[in-house]
Amino acid sequence: MAERSFIIDAWDFNESPAQSIVAEGMPKSNTWFHFQRDDSNLESWLLKSGVPEPIVSAVLEEDTRPRFQRLSDGFLLILRGVNLNEGAVPEDMLSLRILYYKGALYSFRKRSFKALQQIREKLSNSDGPDSVNDLIVMIIEQLNLRIEDVLDVVEDELEALETAELDNTSKSLQALTLLHRRLLRLNRFIRPQGTALDKLSVDSEKWLDAELHQWLLNERDKVQRLLEQIDMMLDQAWMLREHMQQAVAEKMNRNTYWLSVIAGVFLPLSFLTGVFGINIAGMPGTEEPKAFEWFCWSLGGIAVIEFLLLRRLKFW
Repeated sequence: MAERSFIIDAWDFNESPAQSIVAEGMPKSNTWFHFQRDDSNLESWLLKSGVPEPIVSAVLEEDTRPRFQRLSDGFLLILRGVNLNEGAVPEDMLSLRILYYKGALYSFRKRSFKALQQIREKLSNSDGPDSVNDLIVMIIEQLNLRIEDVLDVVEDELEALETAELDNTSKSLQALTLLHRRLLRLNRFIRPQGTALDKLSVDSEKWLDAELHQWLLNERDKVQRLLEQIDMMLDQAWMLREHMQQAVAEKMNRNTYWLSVIAGVFLPLSFLTGVFGINIAGMPGTEEPKAFEWFCWSLGGIAVIEFLLLRRLKFW
């Protein structure tokens, strides 16, 4: 049992409802094996089970992007799903490799998928898919549902930023940058995933029944809608960033303007105080007791005149 610990779950769809396969069971037509991809014993087991070495290398490759590849005895489908594990960020998308080979379905993951957990729970409750083909479409559906949920959360956060007051523009810009980065990371994998599902939809027309094929087409169309939603939110984020940057620029210009006005008011006053403070041949007015008082009133009068002049010239 220890040397087959890489088998997370296995189900036989030749029975109705599907039955869990015991540890000694081997792949056969209409069965599903779900594997822990990074287990060191998995590669040799797959080779002993008759899976060709190039295919084994493809499904165990470390860095992959979503794609569909037709094989002589099946196909390879690589998908991505949002990371809903505890402490993870959803946009750190997880890789799921699906191999359909000689009627058996193999799936490979490194970290846990909520989507597959739900399907396994349904199978345990005799409420899951009826066949391997049904399972393929259900996996795609569950992945799409969770991507859609994550995008809805991002959209809500984006709308909250859009409707929020711009009192703390710097903080809002930081939040917007984070949302923009999340959208770009999601777009990086969902876009090629749409292409992979397009190819699967065309290929599956030969071996999926009409109902399942239509279901698959619906999921393919959902991915296209998700991509359109991402594009719309990226545009929205760009426009919101422009608006925030404009608000920051206007605030800086306004502050600079008021500093210039204040400097303009105090410049002549500073000049006069400097002139009267020059100690050359004695300070002016030192013999007059009220000289300082008159000087202060004079400065106040000049300030009032400047204020009225600036108002008349519509400086504010």
